[in-house]
Amino acid sequence: MITAADVREKVHTLPSLPTTLVSLGQAVADERCTVDRLVAILAKDPPLSATMLRLSNSLAFVGGKEVTELRMAIQRLGYDAILNLGRTAAIIRSYGNAKHLDAVKLWQHSVAVGLTAKAICRLLRRHSMEESAFLGGLLHDIGKIALDRCFSDLYGPVVEAMEQGETSLAAERRLLGITHQEVGGMVAEYWNFAPLLVEIIGTHHEPAAGAWLPHLIHLSDLLVRTRIPSCPADEGMAFVLSEDPSFQTVFAVAKEETDLERLTFSIDDELDHAVAFVKLAFQE
Repeated sequence: MITAADVREKVHTLPSLPTTLVSLGQAVADERCTVDRLVAILAKDPPLSATMLRLSNSLAFVGGKEVTELRMAIQRLGYDAILNLGRTAAIIRSYGNAKHLDAVKLWQHSVAVGLTAKAICRLLRRHSMEESAFLGGLLHDIGKIALDRCFSDLYGPVVEAMEQGETSLAAERRLLGITHQEVGGMVAEYWNFAPLLVEIIGTHHEPAAGAWLPHLIHLSDLLVRTRIPSCPADEGMAFVLSEDPSFQTVFAVAKEETDLERLTFSIDDELDHAVAFVKLAFQE
């Protein structure tokens, strides 16, 4: 069994949070942000810059001119897209390897949850929460990576149990005595994340009543898993969207006005983007 003390002792062996992730967020949040400032941040990390150029070309408009420099990529895609791409590529570069987990599948799921959560914020005009929603979604399963890296021998049987149809939480509680959401919350604390992000990551499977952003990530996670199963337990998973507690919390004010068909199409678009993007991000 793994204790909280074991996790806190081992968490220091994890790679540091990429500075690019923090720097890009701070820059874009500044209304005085310029293209030059973003170029300077990305230029400090040549491998990441190369990844960004490749991604920018893959996402460019049909018939558009090939992107050959960071300035052109930023001008074509815009600050928001560059922020999402840069943060995600930086995280994947640091945490792309896994011993037992399918890293590509895990990050496709995580990126999709982040993009879906951000899209719902936009739909509901909760623009001030978009960045927390994206980051919370992107990192909500970081506890799985931490367990796989820090307690590899113990986490192998958990992954095997998941492959046999057991849910991640059930397998983790039975075999480890601790879950990836609890571990993820400790990792977020180690990274000195804001309390809200710690709460999102640490409670995304069991959000507290009325906790809007944790419920948003939980809902986004469910919506993604019904479309791209993370494990056999997700296959055939179904629920009535309008009756789900997280849906009722997230859409409490706008339930009657919500266009569920439009929401569904929007999520499907985000899934396509996430799958394609992560495949490219993992390329050498």
